[in-house]
Amino acid sequence: MSLPIDIVQRALRNGPYNAWLGVNVTELTNDSIVFEVEGRDEFTNSHAGEVVHGGVVSSLLDLAACFSLVGSLGGTAPTIDLSVSFLRPVTPGKIIVTGRLIKPGRTVAFAEAELRNEGGKVAATARGIFAASATHKIVEEDGVDDGR
Repeated sequence: MSLPIDIVQRALRNGPYNAWLGVNVTELTNDSIVFEVEGRDEFTNSHAGEVVHGGVVSSLLDLAACFSLVGSLGGTAPTIDLSVSFLRPVTPGKIIVTGRLIKPGRTVAFAEAELRNEGGKVAATARGIFAASATHKIVEEDGVDDGR
C-alpha cells in the first residue's frame, strides 16, 4: 500500500508534538521513510545549546521507526518497546532520520531507525516493536483515521 508523501506528511504533523518537532518527509517507500528536522536551540539540554536532548533524539527515532510501517500496514502502530543507542552527540543543525521496517506482522511489527547529524555521521540508532494489531490507518481525506 503506497500512500502519497503529502498525505503521510499531513498525518505526521497532525500530532502537536510532531508538528513542534518540524519533521519534513523527504523519501517514502513501502518499507522505509526518511525525514529531516532542523535541530533548534530549544531541542538542546544545556545552556550553551551544544547538544540535542536525548529525549528529542529518542522521539525522532521512534517516529521514524513507527512511520516506516505506513507502506506495509497502511498506518502507524503504538510502540510496545524501543531500544535506543546513543553513539555520539547530536548538535543543532540539520538532522536526518531514516526508519526501516524489518518485519511486518498481524500482531506485532519490528522496525529500526538511525539518526544522522549534519555531518552525515550516525549519532543514534533504535530498534522497536510495534502493536500492528492496533494500527491507526492513514486515510487520504484528512491524513488520519479517527477510528469512527
